[in-house]
Formats: sequence, C-alpha cells, structure tokens
Amino acid sequence: MTTTTNDPTPSAPQAPPKGGDAPGHRGFNRFGVPVSQLRALTLIGVLILMWLVFQVLTDGLFLTPRNLTTLTVQVAITALLAAGVVMIMVCGHIDLSVGSSVGFCAVFSALLVDSTNGFGLSLSTPVLILMTIGVGMVIGVWQGFWVAVLGVPSFIVTLGSLLGLRGLALALTDGSTVSAGSSVSFISQTYLSTWVFVPLIVLLLAAFIWAKYREFRARQDAGIEASITSIVVIPAALTFVAALAATLVMASYRGAPLPSAIMVVVLVVVTFMLARTRFGRSLYAIGGNAEAARYAGINARKLTFIVFVFMGVLYGIAGLMMLSRSGVGSPNAGVGLELSVIGAAVIGGTSLFGGVGTATGAVFGALLLETLINGMGLMNIDSSYQMIVTGVVLLVAVYIDIRGRRAHA
Repeated sequence: MTTTTNDPTPSAPQAPPKGGDAPGHRGFNRFGVPVSQLRALTLIGVLILMWLVFQVLTDGLFLTPRNLTTLTVQVAITALLAAGVVMIMVCGHIDLSVGSSVGFCAVFSALLVDSTNGFGLSLSTPVLILMTIGVGMVIGVWQGFWVAVLGVPSFIVTLGSLLGLRGLALALTDGSTVSAGSSVSFISQTYLSTWVFVPLIVLLLAAFIWAKYREFRARQDAGIEASITSIVVIPAALTFVAALAATLVMASYRGAPLPSAIMVVVLVVVTFMLARTRFGRSLYAIGGNAEAARYAGINARKLTFIVFVFMGVLYGIAGLMMLSRSGVGSPNAGVGLELSVIGAAVIGGTSLFGGVGTATGAVFGALLLETLINGMGLMNIDSSYQMIVTGVVLLVAVYIDIRGRRAHA
C-alpha cells in the first residue's frame, strides 16, 4: 500500500549496516538472538532430534559413517539447486522448471555421447561438461528473457518450461533412456582425501567467525542491541562442532564425496553474493519492495535476468551430477524435484513472498527433507508414505512462513 506524503520522491530502501543482516532478517527476540539466527538454531535442533530418533528406530544404522556419507551425496543435488532457487525467490520470483531443466540437461549430455540412440560424439570430459552447463545456461537465458524482458510472470514461464522441456526430452529420446557410459561417472565415484579439506575447513571457519564478529561490531556501531554470545560465540561453536563431526565421519569412511564438495562451493558462492555484495542486497530490496527499489536506481530487470542465467548454470551442474549417479539420461529424470527444492528453501526460512532467505537455510532445509527420506528408507517405509510425510512437513513450513510474515507486518 502506498502512503502519500508531502515529499514527491518516494524514499529509497535503506541498505543494511555493513556486516549486518540482509533485509528481512533484522530484529531480535527477547533473548537478544537475531530472528534469522533463531530460525537456523531451531532447524538445527530439529535435525539433531530427528537423527537421534532415526538412530534408535534403525537400530543404530542411521548414524554410521557409511550412511551419513550417503546422506551427504543425496543432499548435494537438492541443496545445490535450493541455494540457487533462494536467489530467485528472494527477488520475488519462483522456478517450477527445476526438475525438467535438470532432467533435460542430463538427457542432452547423454545424447551427445551415446552412439546407439544419440549422436555418438567423441568428446573429452571437460568439453562435455562445458556443453552441458552451456545448455543449462541457454535454458536460464530463455526463462530470464521471458520474465525480465517481456514481463511474463515467472510462475507461468517456468511452468511452461516444466512442460516443454519434459516433452522435448521425451521427443529426443523416443521415451527411452540414453546411456552416458562412463563419461561423467567420476563425479559420483570420486572421494577426496579428508585431509585435503582440513586447511579449507579451518580457513572457512576462521572467515565465518570473522564475518560474525564484523556483524557484531556493525550492530554496535549502528546503535543496535547486540550480544556477542548469540551473534558470534554460539554460531561459531555450532559451526566448529559440525565441521569437526563432518571431518571425522569422512575420515572414518572413504573421504569427502565430490558432489558434496561441489555443493559446498556453490553454497559459499551464493552466500557471499547474497550477504556481501551490492548485487545480493539489491535482490533483497527488489523482493522486499520492488517499487522502492526501482526509485533507488536498482535495475530489477537486469538483476532478474542474471539470476535466471545463474540458475541455468546450476541446472547443468546438477544434471551432470544426476547423470553420474545413474549412468543414463532418462526423460523422466527429476520428476518432482522442483517440489523438493522449493520445499527445502521454504523450510530453511526463504519466504514465498520475496525479500527473505539464505542459502545456508536452504541447505539445512534440504538436509531435513533428505534425512526424512533416508531414515524412512532405512526403516523400509513405503515410498507413498514418505511422500505423505514430506508433504505434511512442507505444509507446516509454509504455515510458519505465513505466520511469521503476519507477525512482522
């Protein structure tokens, strides 16, 4: 709703303090904990509780190094895509084409090298990877053009892509699977030495602590109530424990799965863009108040187009990861994946109304969903019941999101 004032020029959205929360994440509860951080801590608590419950119900199978490593591989594709979807949802859009786009990228990659049902090209692995990511970017450019340039609602554009890309995959393969051979199998079969990650983990932990400390100081300088315990100490301690646990688990099995490492890299990139760049702050501004962002000089069309192209890159990466696991490109691959990805983002705190969300939260949301599926699978629960439970969890997450929006309205 627009309020008329004597000032003919609408006020521009105020950027968050340097090092502070992104728009939509400000505010403290009565314990002095930032609202966004409280959500993350709650989600972590729920995850720990679920792990303990599944550990009991599966007679100690759930928390074994082998199963936890398998879980990280299962999470990788969903979490990687969820991090990208957060960027789209933060600026007020939606992407329903995720499953079809990823599935088409996998089919395209397999068609290139299959000599029986495809083109049978003799491509080196790097070229094949670049071409697959390239077709994902083409999909992103196509959708970004319709949404950002022509102004068609993203819901309609991505719904059209969901149907069109699925149909195109079926037409190109005649409804059959296409073999990729061993062209990209190394992605799912490669386990990196755990000790390679130790220096990286130390550096990331140090950078995280420094960023949280800067956030604490920025709040103090801005005159905002801040608690070093809640802003720095607790998140740093939890991050250290999680990093240590992950390192020990990987060291006791086969090492760090390459898909998980790729997911971590994407998470770091998206988190940095959203939290530490003008580009990310502009996305939050667009999703929070598009009209005010326009008056502030933010080119919403340009940024929206860039976000969809970036999402296209993730289509290609996820398609390669999917293809490496199965070895074949199926025209039905990725069916329903968009629901898991959007669900992970919403469970992780991303608002369906725009302006609020973090990539880290989306990864935790993906971990929660995959934990449910993995745990129920170990218990031999029928897949139909797994879908019911997942649907209920998604409904509860959306309800919490709506309640939170109303409470801060």
